[in-house]
Amino acid sequence: MAQRPFQTGAVVNLSDGESVKEVVIVTVPARKRFDVKFLGVNGFGHPNQPLFYAVHVTTRSEVGIYPIAPTGISEIDEPEFPTRFFGSQKATLYADPKSDILFSVARKDATGNVRVFISICGLLVDV
Repeated sequence: MAQRPFQTGAVVNLSDGESVKEVVIVTVPARKRFDVKFLGVNGFGHPNQPLFYAVHVTTRSEVGIYPIAPTGISEIDEPEFPTRFFGSQKATLYADPKSDILFSVARKDATGNVRVFISICGLLVDV
């Protein structure tokens, strides 16, 4: 079974007033399975406004939603986004051929702008 390393990512921007948004990170190519091995997020927002992150993966035609736990918060010298929320974790997720891998970001307080970057890496495997 042929396999090759694969890495990709996406950006989610929440504008003032938006509380949730999701984007397609990648559509898995036909005749390939994406074995996700690692996830990383870097969110930029506001103090006391925690962010929720999740990846949606379709495996055997079933959608699974997997939250990503942020591991740190720091203040940064950036007036629009004064707080950085970040985290990374090992994962073992499998995405079906031709399925979309989605990334969602949510927050309770929809004040101000938020920008979140996600990176995923793993293997594209022939099926």
